[in-house]
Amino acid sequence: MRRSCATLAALSLLMIGRSPARSPDGPIAARAVTIYRDDFGVPHIYADREEDGFYALGYAEAEDELEYVLTLIVLARGEAAAALGPAHLESDFSSRMWRHTVESKAGFGKMSPDLQRNYRGYVAGLERYMREHPDQVPAWAPKLEVWDPVVVSRWLLWNAYQVADGLQDCRAGGIKLAAGIESGAMNRGALASNEWVLAPWRTADHAAIVLSDPHGDIDGSFVYEFRMHAGAFESAGFAVGAMPILTHNRHVSWGMTTGAPDVSDCYEVAVDPRDSLRYQYDGHPERMTTEAVTIRPRGGRPVTRIIQYTRHNGVMSPVVARAGGKAYVVSTTYMHDAGMFDEEVYRMNLARDVGELREAMKRLGMFPQNVMAGDDQGGSFYVRAGKAPRRPAGFDWRKPVPGNDSRSAWLGIHPLDDLVQVSNPPTGYMQNDNIAPDVMFEGSPLTQDRYSTDLFNDRPDRINSRARRTVEALSQAYQFTVQDAIDLALDEKWMHTDQWQDLLRRAAARDPGRVAVKPADERRMIQRIAGFDGMARVTSVAALDYWFWRDALSLQPDDVLARFAVDTLVPRAPLSSAEVRTILDAVGEAAATMRHELGDVDRPLGDAFVIRRGSHTYPIGGVAIVMRDIGRCQGLAAYDQLCTHTLRAMTARPPDSTGKRVVFIGSRLLRLVIFTKPLQSFTLHNFGQSAHPGVAPLCRSGQAFE
Repeated sequence: MRRSCATLAALSLLMIGRSPARSPDGPIAARAVTIYRDDFGVPHIYADREEDGFYALGYAEAEDELEYVLTLIVLARGEAAAALGPAHLESDFSSRMWRHTVESKAGFGKMSPDLQRNYRGYVAGLERYMREHPDQVPAWAPKLEVWDPVVVSRWLLWNAYQVADGLQDCRAGGIKLAAGIESGAMNRGALASNEWVLAPWRTADHAAIVLSDPHGDIDGSFVYEFRMHAGAFESAGFAVGAMPILTHNRHVSWGMTTGAPDVSDCYEVAVDPRDSLRYQYDGHPERMTTEAVTIRPRGGRPVTRIIQYTRHNGVMSPVVARAGGKAYVVSTTYMHDAGMFDEEVYRMNLARDVGELREAMKRLGMFPQNVMAGDDQGGSFYVRAGKAPRRPAGFDWRKPVPGNDSRSAWLGIHPLDDLVQVSNPPTGYMQNDNIAPDVMFEGSPLTQDRYSTDLFNDRPDRINSRARRTVEALSQAYQFTVQDAIDLALDEKWMHTDQWQDLLRRAAARDPGRVAVKPADERRMIQRIAGFDGMARVTSVAALDYWFWRDALSLQPDDVLARFAVDTLVPRAPLSSAEVRTILDAVGEAAATMRHELGDVDRPLGDAFVIRRGSHTYPIGGVAIVMRDIGRCQGLAAYDQLCTHTLRAMTARPPDSTGKRVVFIGSRLLRLVIFTKPLQSFTLHNFGQSAHPGVAPLCRSGQAFE
């Protein structure tokens, strides 16, 4: 293991050879834990036992992000309002309603002894750091529990995945969710990620390549990068608390993107008009279970609410809304499975090939997600993962279904073998950048007719600009090099640029007189846009001109935009006079906006788009072209023509008072693994490891807990 890491294109590079019996500075003492920090602040952990490695992981996370880790714990437990203030009241009631703490306590006891020991070690590492650094422990810090890693992993993705379908089904029926539940719900439609696998025969080194690039909120936190050699457990990548979820070992790597089977449902339950807690089920009287929850927010008065549950499908199903004498409840297959997610991910980290990884996933603990993996033997595997119920026919499961009898009750759970999946496609590559399974690669056999609607759970042929770009690159790869892989991982190409340029050229040729009278700076913009290479580079002046022109066009009515989008695919001739005027006037509108926000039109992309941490901003490329209301373009024809993301998918907020557009969502946890010998692993973690600015590389060692 190298103390310092070479750099290339803003990525850290780690070369993993055979697991050493000695640390870089000498023999590993019995039961010792050593943490080496590389030049990027990433901890490289050495320990004889797994639990000691997790102990070091807890200590390192506390060293870098103690307050953030503790914040995750109180949020997950539903104790944030008491610790941080009344702004977290609704979040706490949501956590309590979904029983995260109760289920996690029980789930910890069901996990394997090995994983229990590891999680105990992780918590002990946090506790040791807190004892050694009491000045860094916030006054509101909770007493840590051994099940805290479980409650964090259960809570973190719950609203966006494990219950999102059921909540959406209620909304689709015109049901207004209770205020607290609605505020806690997440729209996963705005989430994006990239993943792809390339077979050895397509690469220059004859070694499989696996890319994982989860996109999401860019806040510098969320997960933690690490490298661990602890007994037989060897893992590198990103952890959520104690869970090594976005990782690889020396044999297998995997990625995850949004897309999955439907795993939760909304039931409409007619209740007794004389007693809103009573209802009939198969003609027999039933009574809802209730739980009084009192939360005492810091600086505020105690608030008590009664949470109500039915037992649909044998799981506690909370009432999320009431209307017209009916209760609406959501059932999720994950309700009583706390710890199973952790166990599955742990076993995936121990897998020696994609076959063993697939075997680990038979537990069905993985949150609903596209999972794609490759191994050092060239094997590959994709599954649209999720614990999907077997649903009876005869109901529209995308809306509330009748809940007063067993006709709509689940018939069991689909095993992994039933789910949408493929191994070793003959194309030698596959990708899923949040698209339908039938367009992951040429000739994909994963067509909707082979699966039930709830397992496929997508619109056939649905694709986006990121997937088009990935397919464009990988389908032509026959001697793909490491540098090719890095370039594609960091690719900043706006797809369809040439087609929009053609639209502008046609408009200018149709009415040269309108162009002739434009100010000189606007004519420069037209020239730069017409000759633009389509790459959203941070230093590109043409890229910024193009972005503002496309933004100005997005203000047009839906019918005009739809015509332009379709016209870029199948050009019509000639453009109408009104269309020509709209296209050329958009250049003037873009120029006016640039002058107002930036002073002139001759500025590079990075002068307008930045990434921020604290008071510091940094110029950034790879930004998305999205309409000011992104929901509009998703409802229009050729929507990916109108909302175009680079593979980095950096999406910014409106300009601040300085004219800067700050990126808030996009690529943040990139991991690129090339299974050469020795293995090569590249990562990009926005903002680095530590919440403390100026932290130098450290080396710490100490004895593990007993």
